[in-house]
Amino acid sequence: MELISGTIFAIMLITVILYYTLPKKAKPYVLLLISIVVYASFGKSSIFFIIFSTVTTYLAGILLEKTKYRKTILAITIIINTLILVILKNGLFVKDIIIPIGISYYTFQVISYIIDIYRKKYEPQKNIAKYFLYTMYFPYLFIGPINRYDKIQELLYKTDKKFNASKVFNGLIRMLWGIFKKLVIANKIQIIISVITQDTATYQGAYALFAMILYSIELYCDFSGGIDVVIGFSKILQINLLENFENPYKSQSIQEFWRRWHITLSSWFRDYVYIPLGGSRCGKLRTNINVIIVFVLSGLWHGTQYILWGLLHGIFLIIGKFIKTPYKILNTIITFLIVSILWSFFIWQDAGTACTMMLSVFTKFNYADLIQNILNFGLSIANYVVLIISVIAVIIYDYNKVKINNKIKNMRTETKLIILISAVFIILIFGTYGIGFEASEFIYNKF
Repeated sequence: MELISGTIFAIMLITVILYYTLPKKAKPYVLLLISIVVYASFGKSSIFFIIFSTVTTYLAGILLEKTKYRKTILAITIIINTLILVILKNGLFVKDIIIPIGISYYTFQVISYIIDIYRKKYEPQKNIAKYFLYTMYFPYLFIGPINRYDKIQELLYKTDKKFNASKVFNGLIRMLWGIFKKLVIANKIQIIISVITQDTATYQGAYALFAMILYSIELYCDFSGGIDVVIGFSKILQINLLENFENPYKSQSIQEFWRRWHITLSSWFRDYVYIPLGGSRCGKLRTNINVIIVFVLSGLWHGTQYILWGLLHGIFLIIGKFIKTPYKILNTIITFLIVSILWSFFIWQDAGTACTMMLSVFTKFNYADLIQNILNFGLSIANYVVLIISVIAVIIYDYNKVKINNKIKNMRTETKLIILISAVFIILIFGTYGIGFEASEFIYNKF
């Protein structure tokens, strides 16, 4: 089930109707019931593993209040849940098993919960149904963001929410913005990249760099677009989720990039791995080792084939100050190119092929061939024009996000309705979907 599909939108509509029509006290339980139904539709293995993670961490949280063996309980709970994540995601010891949807996201959520309970940051949730809602709230199971229990519990369990048309329109606009980025930009770029990746012998050098740069745009629009849908829908329910992106390609260093990209994952590793390892408090050598450990684990979170990708990001973060220039624009370009080239491990998922394609960028200078063949990648001139204009629109929005969002919030309901209708027509006219197009799920669904 994809995040953008008739089925999921029907479920979202039913959720909103039930949420605002049933008795107040029923609100959290309606969300939980719908989340269970949605998650169960992915198969028995998916529902089994999320129940296991939820129950084990729920019981561990209760035990941490009552036992003197707190470290033992914490260690066992984290080890078990981490092993399940690593084994299932990387196909270790088991074959032919479908990876449970959202396992990377809910595993990190329950681990952060149990660590925070151990640190006595807050008391454990005694109501198991409410705790299940924290782990199973269906929108963020697809693609994130990774939420912290203390940041979201009040909004998930709050029962006195009243239907607010203005907030509904705000949420819908955010959802449509995400759908626009996915269907109008990411799906068009996917067509180009799929042509280039089918023939690695021919499409090297300039072609490879073209694919890397385009993939940077595709991945951002795809991933942040999915997050927009999740956050927008949650806003309709008056549940404010954590933001996951803050104009990442504006970054002037790899370190800044990771403060702006996949923010909830980066902050998770910072708070639950990097700082406990000693952070930057243990001297330069140990700090650098801690950085490498965090980024190798970040690569492993994506899958074993991305460990080298994580390692290289860690190295570039460490040496970042040596390649920084006095010029902001140049720093931004350099950072963007480094990030784009390293996305090769996502474009060509075989590490050997990815390294070959990265090397070809610096050894084959066939840019004239690329320009001559620019219309041979499945897009017409009209589609290129739509793509360029759309990317510019995203850049303008990202650089003026706060101002634009505040302006939209203060608009009259009638104006918001006009924006919604216009957005729907733009997506229908210029989006890439339907017959003749091989629809793809959101890229980060698989993580």
